Parts: sequence; C-alpha cells; structure tokens
Amino acid sequence: MTIVLAGLLMSGVDGAAYGEGSCPAGYTFSIQDGARIHRSNDLKSPVDGIYYTHHDYRVHQFLGGTATTPHWVNLTDVTTAVSGWVNGSVATCFAPTSPNRTS
Repeated sequence: MTIVLAGLLMSGVDGAAYGEGSCPAGYTFSIQDGARIHRSNDLKSPVDGIYYTHHDYRVHQFLGGTATTPHWVNLTDVTTAVSGWVNGSVATCFAPTSPNRTS
C-alpha cells in the first residue's frame, strides 16, 4: 500500500506526519541523524545524500511496514535539495510523550 503525503513540510526533529498509512494520529515522525538518502527504495541503490537532524525535509510517500515503522520513506531534504528514499530502519513514528523527545 502506498500513501502519498504531498506538500507536507516537516523539520527533522519536530515534524509530524499524520494520516492513514503514515504515522498514527498523535505520533511524530523522526529520522535518525546521518540517514542515507538512496536513489531508489533499495539498499543497493546509490546514495545521493545524507540527512542530518538539523535539516528540514518534505515527506512524499511511505512504503510498507507497520503503523510505526515504514519500510521506506520517499522525501526531499529541503536544506540540501536532495530527493530520494530513506530506509525504515532509520525512520520511525513515536508518541510525543517518548522519553527521547524534548519539548
């Protein structure tokens, strides 16, 4: 199942992705610092950029996975203008009350 979230601008720390098939309502989307941005949704595809948490990003699509961990996320790193795919192993949805989140 593919869900498209067009035009949703999120910051790497505080961005929220709400909608069926992305993060559950009330959860926040987060990408780990240093995540590789691949050219396609395949770990063997070339890496076109590296995402850092102080960058802004725009999510375009989530592919597969569970309610809190997609298999792949298609995004654009707005800070560097690099578009591509981030593996779900470094992207997750978590509850805003998570101890890892600062207010």
